[in-house]
Amino acid sequence: MTDPRMEDHLVGVELQLTELVEKRERARVQGRNERVAELTREIEALQEDLAVTAERLADEHFSTPVIDEEAAPS
Repeated sequence: MTDPRMEDHLVGVELQLTELVEKRERARVQGRNERVAELTREIEALQEDLAVTAERLADEHFSTPVIDEEAAPS
């Protein structure tokens, strides 16, 4: 069982990466080399975040399900 917040974060990072890669390609086609370099740095930072988050998810283990007492039906 994994933390759904971490999974949501992972999906969000993947979406951001997709958007930035598309922006970088547009900048490359337009010859905006400074923008390409800027976007490449942002992409690299997000890729690092993606790798760290994926590692955390892979290492995350719960021996038993965690049940929030307030959310449990009475």
